Amino acid sequence: MKLRVQFDEDSYVLEFRSSGSNSPCAYTLTGAEAHSGEASVIQVRPDLYSVLAGTRSFAVYVAPRGSQLEVWVEHQRYLLALSDARDFAASGRGASAKGRSQISTQMPGKVIRILVETGAQVKAGQGLIIVEAMKMQNELKAPRDGTVSKIATVEGATVAANQPLVIIE
Repeated sequence: MKLRVQFDEDSYVLEFRSSGSNSPCAYTLTGAEAHSGEASVIQVRPDLYSVLAGTRSFAVYVAPRGSQLEVWVEHQRYLLALSDARDFAASGRGASAKGRSQISTQMPGKVIRILVETGAQVKAGQGLIIVEAMKMQNELKAPRDGTVSKIATVEGATVAANQPLVIIE
C-alpha cells in the first residue's frame, strides 16, 4: 500500500508491505528525507499503537483533527494529512496550480493503457494513464484541471522511474 503524507510543507510517499499478520512490515519513506526498514505495529486500542522498529520500541497516539491526523510520538506532536499516493488531487494543492504539470511514475513499469489524448481537457483527479509496476496496475491521475499538451509514451512501452509520461498545461 502507498500513502501520500503531507507534513508541514513537505510531501512524502510511504509504502509498506506486510507478509503476514505476525511478521514485521517492510516500509519505505521517500520525500524530503528517505528511510526504509521493517517495523512491527500492534494496535493496543483505537487511538494507540505499539511500534517496534529495529531495537526501538515506542507508543504512537493517533487522533483525527478535521481532515488531518494528530500523531504523538515520544512527546512530539505532528499534524499529518494522508491520502492515496495515486490521488494527486486529494491534498487540494494540485487542483488550483497553474503552469505545466509533469506526470510520471515513481517506479519502473509497463504502460498498460493511455486514458486520454493530446489536446484533451482534464479535471483534477481524472485518470490519465495506467502503469503496471511490481504486478500491480496503478492509475496515474491529473493533479489539476488543464489540457494534455503531450503524451510522451505509448501503450506497451517500458518506462523508467520518474520518466515524464504526460504533460498538462
